[in-house]
Amino acid sequence: MPYCFDVKFRTPRPVGPDRLEEVFEAAPFKRPLRFYRPDGMNRHDGWLAVESCGYSDFAEAQATGARFQEALLIVAAKQKLGVEFYLRGPVEAIHVYPGGKLELRDPGLPWPTPLSHDELKQMMGAAGASDDMSLTANQRVAAELLNDSFFKMSPEASFLLRISAVEALCPQADQTDGFKRIVDGVLTSIPRNASSSDRDQVEQALKRLAARQSVRSAYLSKIKQLIGDEKAKKFDALYVRRSNFLHDGTGRGTLGDAASAALDIGLELLLADIA
Repeated sequence: MPYCFDVKFRTPRPVGPDRLEEVFEAAPFKRPLRFYRPDGMNRHDGWLAVESCGYSDFAEAQATGARFQEALLIVAAKQKLGVEFYLRGPVEAIHVYPGGKLELRDPGLPWPTPLSHDELKQMMGAAGASDDMSLTANQRVAAELLNDSFFKMSPEASFLLRISAVEALCPQADQTDGFKRIVDGVLTSIPRNASSSDRDQVEQALKRLAARQSVRSAYLSKIKQLIGDEKAKKFDALYVRRSNFLHDGTGRGTLGDAASAALDIGLELLLADIA
């Protein structure tokens, strides 16, 4: 039985209400690609889809779908349009099914909850009644990043913005003279027969360390000082997930809870910092 795949996606730009359907004969792909607007989806959110059928087995259909996803990611970035796939993760965003089988799937997301007049008035009133405050440059950056993270974006992007908001509140302080003397001592202990490239790499790393705190040292000390050891420990774990995502490419599709936790810590730290 031949297999099909479909990939659902949307762009940040609105798509007109016209009926969309076109078939592309793409040379790199064995089968035609059908571009269409799926039925039953939340059209307000602009979801689109590409379907292709006629693959010999599940694995071939899935691999071809993954190849199309990656091609679409590159093209959308080059054209400065951007795409987001429905469902997150390397596999779930590709739907594979036997050809000829009617699949009733409605992946439309819930409608956003409208903001009521009462909520708007409450927000305006609270802003007007706030005590006079003057944010530092770092506090302003952190507040703007936290606000930006509420707008429509992927959970991964929201997570990274919220982690960055905490970093903005934790500047890296200059090292003490005693610490710098320790680093100088370590520099003199580098073996003379070390290769020049190894020596340069170690020297540059030590000089950066001597100049100011590491990012980790900065956020641990600031969070412990203002909101406690437990929150510092939680953020440290979140930062590991951030590094794993950025440097190892792991965690996509699993960062929704991390984004919520980063928001809680970021907001609490910001309020404590401006108190």
